[in-house]
Amino acid sequence: MTSVETAVHTRLRDLPATFWWLWTAQLVVWIGRFVVPYMTIFLTSSIGMSAAGAGSVVAAYGLGVVVSSLAGGVLADRIGRRKVLLGSELLSVLVLVAIPLADGPVLIAVLLTVYGLFNGAAGPVIHTMVGDLVEPRHRRAAFNYNYWAVNLGYAIGPLAAGFMAEHSFSLLFWCQAALVLVSTAVIAVKVPETRLPVPDIAEPVGPSGAADPSALVVTAAPATARGAQRSSGRGGGLLSVLGDRVFMTFAAVMFVYSVVYVQSTTTLPLVMAQQGHPPSHFGLLLTLNGVLLCVLQLPTARLLTRWSRDIVIVVAIALTAVGVGLQAAAMSLAMYFVAVAIWTLGEMGSHPQATSITADLADAERRGRYQGVYGVTHSLAMAVGPVLGGLVLDHHGSQVLWLGAAALAVVVSVLMATTSRSRQRRVAAVLAADAKARATRLARATALART
Repeated sequence: MTSVETAVHTRLRDLPATFWWLWTAQLVVWIGRFVVPYMTIFLTSSIGMSAAGAGSVVAAYGLGVVVSSLAGGVLADRIGRRKVLLGSELLSVLVLVAIPLADGPVLIAVLLTVYGLFNGAAGPVIHTMVGDLVEPRHRRAAFNYNYWAVNLGYAIGPLAAGFMAEHSFSLLFWCQAALVLVSTAVIAVKVPETRLPVPDIAEPVGPSGAADPSALVVTAAPATARGAQRSSGRGGGLLSVLGDRVFMTFAAVMFVYSVVYVQSTTTLPLVMAQQGHPPSHFGLLLTLNGVLLCVLQLPTARLLTRWSRDIVIVVAIALTAVGVGLQAAAMSLAMYFVAVAIWTLGEMGSHPQATSITADLADAERRGRYQGVYGVTHSLAMAVGPVLGGLVLDHHGSQVLWLGAAALAVVVSVLMATTSRSRQRRVAAVLAADAKARATRLARATALART
C-alpha cells in the first residue's frame, strides 16, 4: 500500500485552545460513561432478563443512536455544531435521571431508545468540530488526542462504576447524568460555534461568455473518485454522501469491525458473569483497557505516523482478531487481562485512524453528514451486535462467539487492505481542494484587512 501522507510532528500549541476545551468536555463525559458497559448486567441481574432478551433491549438503545448519529450530523451542517451538541447532552441528562425510576423491561427499553435518540448525536458532532477547528496536517494528531480523552475517561470511570453497580445500579445512571451536565456547562461557556460560513463564489467567466473551469476555485471535495461533485444545494446533501462509493465501502467495512468491537461491552460481561466473575472484575478489565490506551496512545501516535493510516488500521484490526480469539480460552481474570491487553493494542491503532480518515474524505460543507454516516456504523453495530452476540452465546456458547468474532475481524483487515488505494486517491483530492479553499479565505481576509 502506498500513501500520500507525510509525517508531521504536532505540538500541543499547534492545536487551538477551543479544541482543548472540547477535549476537556469529552473527557468529563467519558469519565461518567457508566451506563452502556453495565447495561446487559443491569438487565439480567436486576430485571431478570435472558442474555438474548437483554441484547434486544440494548439493541433498542442502539437503534436510537443510529437515528441520532445520522440526524446529528445533518443538523450540525444545517443549524450549527454547538446547538446540536448542547441539545444532545441536556436531553440525555433528563432521560438518564428517569431510567432508574422506570418499572418493567418495556418501559426501560423505550427510555433507552429515547436516550439513544438524544445521546448518539454528540459523537459525530464532536468529530465534526475537531475537523472544523484543526487544519488537515494536524488532524491525525488531534483525533489521537481526542481518542486519548475517551480512554483517559474510561480508565477513571469504570473501576468506580463496577463497585457502584455492586451497591446500586441507579447510582450509575445518576452519576453519569451529573457528569454530562458538567460537560454541557464547559461547552456552553468555552466552546463557540465552529461551523464557518460558506462564501458565495461567483463562477468566473471566460472570453466566450461561458464558465471558465480553469479559473474556478474548488471549495468542496469531489463526491466521486473522478472528482465530480454531486450537489444538492451548497456542498451537496445526504444523498450525495450515501452515493460516495469510496466512503460508503469504508463505512460498511468499519460496521463489520464495530459488530466485533461492541461484544467487549455487551456479551463479554455476560460471559464473565456466567463463569462466576463479579461485576467488579469486568470493571477492572475496562480500567485496564483505558489505562493501556492512556499510557500508550500518545507515545505511539508519533511512531505510527511513519506509516500510512491504511497500513496501521490493517495491522491493528488483525491484532484485534488475535485478542478476541484468545477470549475463547479465557476462564481466569489473568487470562482475560492478556486477551484484553492484546485487543486494546488493536483498538489503539484502529479507531483514531478511521475517524481521521473520515474527516479527510469529507469536504467542509458536508463534514457533519460524513461524520454522522460514519457514526451510524458504530451505532448500527450497537443495535445488531448485542442481538447477534446474545443469540450466539445462548445457542452455541462463548467459544463459538469469540472464534467467530475473531474470524470476522480477519475478514475486515483483508478488506481494508484491498480498498486502501481508492481511499488514498480520494484523500489526496480532498486535501488539495481544502488547501485551495483555505488559501482563498486567507486571501480574502487579507484583502479586506487592507481595505
